[in-house]
Amino acid sequence: MPNTKQDISKTEEIDSIDSYFECITACSIGAAGEECVTRCVEVHLKDDSI
Repeated sequence: MPNTKQDISKTEEIDSIDSYFECITACSIGAAGEECVTRCVEVHLKDDSI
């Protein structure tokens, strides 16, 4: 059976990581970039189950 719950969860995890890397790529280098990267982590990688 394709697209099991585990497969969907893994796909969502990969999508979050891809989105994170796209986000940090758009950040500038320097102090403003640190805030940008922090925001990328909060938006794309923060675990909602905590």
